[in-house]
Amino acid sequence: MPTAIAGKLAATALTLVVGGLLAACGGGGGGSGPTIDPAQLKGRWVTAAGVAPAMTAVVVPDVNGAANAWLLAQDASRLVKLVVRSDSSANGKTYALGQGNAIGQAVTGQVNAALTASPKTIAFTGLNTTGTLTQSDALATPAVQAEVQGSWSATLGGNAQTVQWSLAATGGLTGSSTTGCTYVGSVAAIASTAAYSVSFNESCADGSKTAFGGVGTLNAAKNGLTVVVASADESRGAALFLAK
Repeated sequence: MPTAIAGKLAATALTLVVGGLLAACGGGGGGSGPTIDPAQLKGRWVTAAGVAPAMTAVVVPDVNGAANAWLLAQDASRLVKLVVRSDSSANGKTYALGQGNAIGQAVTGQVNAALTASPKTIAFTGLNTTGTLTQSDALATPAVQAEVQGSWSATLGGNAQTVQWSLAATGGLTGSSTTGCTYVGSVAAIASTAAYSVSFNESCADGSKTAFGGVGTLNAAKNGLTVVVASADESRGAALFLAK
């Protein structure tokens, strides 16, 4: 499914396969609601069959007592990056990935969580998301650093551009693209969570430099790594599927 990525990667559409989706901080919230424990929102959440556009969310608690939520439309048309707080407020950015430049638009709203239901559900109000999402995976099994080690690549723009990353056993990231950009950063296992913290700097031949941060998850076969990131100023968002 096609999408776009910020910086030099934003210039062309990405070819994505979102199999197992998908940390970041933000500003103030947007109102208050029932008190929740953001840590209990951890997990992968999916919309029901027939909802359009279908969305998948990954929610990971942060060290400040809030939670970071990344929601990606399964047709790769939209990415929403949110910070969720204990008063049920949430704010962040929404990105239209189908555009040549995925410029972030601010959103503010509420999260409604039914955490005692079976299965658990969450819904977002005023945040450019769709419908109620059901927890499909608690992400409770800790990510294994060694499982992302190796060479990864993604083909962009109808095979017009290739991005290649090499991930070391320690999580160090180096890479390049066929359009002359280089990448340096890390993909690090998040403690007690089946997800990885992703951060990297992109430097391109025209002198442009962009820092990105976000979240990655592996598919069940451990040969697909889906990465969702935003630039450091949150002006641009991106989704990228890498394969071994």
